Amino acid sequence: MSGWALFVVLLIANVITGVAVAYDRFEHRQLFSRLNKLEKARDELDLQFSQLQLEQATWAEPTLIDKAAREHLHMDNPRPEDTVVVRE
Repeated sequence: MSGWALFVVLLIANVITGVAVAYDRFEHRQLFSRLNKLEKARDELDLQFSQLQLEQATWAEPTLIDKAAREHLHMDNPRPEDTVVVRE
């Protein structure tokens, strides 16, 4: 192989390598940008989940349930004469 042929082969290999490196860096930037967006969405969902857990714990308080049952459903504790004990 002559010197010029070797030079051309190495030049083509160098250009191909440069294009591959540029494409790889472009793809890396795209993926990194997407990763940042997904992490931000995850953080927002974590915050929303924490708020929903807090709200659920608040609404699950026995006093709030009792108050809602009395006011909205007009429920009351049974009277002693309405209570029936079942024995086996």
